[in-house]
Amino acid sequence: MRTWLEGLFTKGRRRTSDETVLESRAEISPEERAVLLVGILDDPTAREDEKFDAAMDLESFSGPLVESGLIRIIRAEDFTSVLAQLCAESLGGIWARTGRVDLAFMTELRGQAKNEVFAVLGDRAPHLLPPGAF
Repeated sequence: MRTWLEGLFTKGRRRTSDETVLESRAEISPEERAVLLVGILDDPTAREDEKFDAAMDLESFSGPLVESGLIRIIRAEDFTSVLAQLCAESLGGIWARTGRVDLAFMTELRGQAKNEVFAVLGDRAPHLLPPGAF
């Protein structure tokens, strides 16, 4: 998968030493970029730091694919890993920006992932938190 992704981004242009594959192709649509970032999260061969970067970058996007991808990783990581926390932080940022939350998943949240989502919402959109959240 990594070779395929890199092939999409390097057509006709060399990457500079300090830019990532995703940064090297600015003409990629936001939808394509979001799909590729979710793909990195799902890629078993992706390095941990690549997954961390993808999780953080996904906060800039929204939509069912992005949210379901973040939720899937949070669940798969049992709500506790660093990756789950980064995904939860991005999910909270998306919810704060869009002004809506997934109530079913919000009730499922626990541990560090819940702390991350609630901290972001408490800071950026406290009206989205359930009553008595803090």
